[in-house]
Amino acid sequence: MGIFDRLFGSGGTDKGAEEPIPALPWERKPSIYEHVETHVQAGKLVDDGQDLPDEEQTFAGSQIRWAAGAMDGVATHHMGGSDGDGATALLNVVGDYCKAPSVENKLKVYERIMQTRTVGVIDPFIQELRQTSDINFNRLYELAKSFAIEATDREPVKLGIALLGLFREDQDRELFRTLGRHDEFTLFCAVALANGEGDPEQELWELAKSVHGWGRVHIVERLAKTEDPAIKDWLLREGYKNSVMYEYLAYTCATGGGLLSALERENVDAELLASSGDIIKALLSGGPAEDIDTYDDGAAVIEHYLNHLRARATSIPDLLGVAAVRSFLANAEADWEGRSSRGWTPELRASLLEQCNKAIEQPLWRQLVLKGLESSDEQAFHLANQAASILGIDTWEYHWKRLQAEPTDSGRWFHTMQCSGPEHVGAVVDFAMRALPLTAIAKGPAQELGMGKEFQPHQCLGSVLQGLQAFPGYGVRLIEVGLKSPVVSNRNGALRALAAWGKMNWPQGMEATLAETMAQEPEKKVRESIQKVIDGEALD
Repeated sequence: MGIFDRLFGSGGTDKGAEEPIPALPWERKPSIYEHVETHVQAGKLVDDGQDLPDEEQTFAGSQIRWAAGAMDGVATHHMGGSDGDGATALLNVVGDYCKAPSVENKLKVYERIMQTRTVGVIDPFIQELRQTSDINFNRLYELAKSFAIEATDREPVKLGIALLGLFREDQDRELFRTLGRHDEFTLFCAVALANGEGDPEQELWELAKSVHGWGRVHIVERLAKTEDPAIKDWLLREGYKNSVMYEYLAYTCATGGGLLSALERENVDAELLASSGDIIKALLSGGPAEDIDTYDDGAAVIEHYLNHLRARATSIPDLLGVAAVRSFLANAEADWEGRSSRGWTPELRASLLEQCNKAIEQPLWRQLVLKGLESSDEQAFHLANQAASILGIDTWEYHWKRLQAEPTDSGRWFHTMQCSGPEHVGAVVDFAMRALPLTAIAKGPAQELGMGKEFQPHQCLGSVLQGLQAFPGYGVRLIEVGLKSPVVSNRNGALRALAAWGKMNWPQGMEATLAETMAQEPEKKVRESIQKVIDGEALD
């Protein structure tokens, strides 16, 4: 029982009533804090701890399950803005509670924060809170502590963490360390720890090592201005690695870790050279954060990187790094005049491009790639497959062999179809007819997204349908099954294939099949696509 429950009562069972009074939100078990604490082992959250106690309530009615911290990460990185009205409404109920700390008022705070997202209101809420003179801060602290430790829903926990961070109590640091190991709460715990006494950088660094999703993104961004040599070195070797996208942290780690200074050294160890390649590839690919065109040291960094690789490129990742640089340099449509102010002179570009070509022409790569294509290790095969396209190596036989060994893997269907030619597609289609449970897939149109293990056969068919666009007349039965799949993307995939074929390549009766399909189709946009295909129009 929480501190407020002991002081002011908390529902429970009325002995004089026929029906028990429903438990209040913070009375349900386990609390989120208890759940995370139980699943932290050796300083890290184990896989079984990823799903929080409120998982079903949070995503009820939605076919999409966001990764831990993803909704807040997208909001902070891509949406911007704050909910000022929501912050004011929250402050009003918090103020009421601090004046009269009853169970009823506590429940109003809980319900208010459940109606919004903490990440969108917390900044304006704190700004307004600091301008308020009549808040009982002892009661506010107790409310925050109760929510952080006892709440069974994630948003009140986040509010509790954020408020506790304002008080800078040393006794709460372990709470932040614990909850912060779950990516859903790392952002809030990182802010709280950064506001604390002692050495916040060391606290954040230790926490960053234990998270790998959005939590790492949030913490590394807060370590960007570090002057600690050990942390700077870690940023370059490990800090950028996250399960969201390396692109989110490549620039932060390159600048915060001092990538140029590291590569200017005469001797660079193999680990640092490999991680430098990862960072450079992420910078070159661009994306949701700063990239090579906002990195003032980019030209010099790539020049030093290639110089180090000249005599030391011995792995497939090295080849991929050089190939990424070559692709960047060879893009004639890029704004090289604008890039010249950051060191990309025509002379340097030509010199580096020649260096890349010579490196890629080395005979050692072909042997390495062929060995990787035979590997049973998924990562090794994935890297070799990327490198094969650079060297012009035909990979169809390798993908075909892997597909036959594991026909429930939609990725293997996708890659096999992507590298299939007219001489291959017939065999792939025949195999799909035998290997996929077509009758079970064709159970009728619905509004399924097709996510989760139960939809693996649908995902496999979707990969085949995507590839069939290039092969008019092949896989008619698969397209008919796709049109009857409950997964919306499969029906769209079948329609795109028919549109790409053109009506002259349709089998007899296909137009009637489409008309029948349209009559059963529950999605308006899919019905519109069916009509376009019947009319011979291109699909978007």
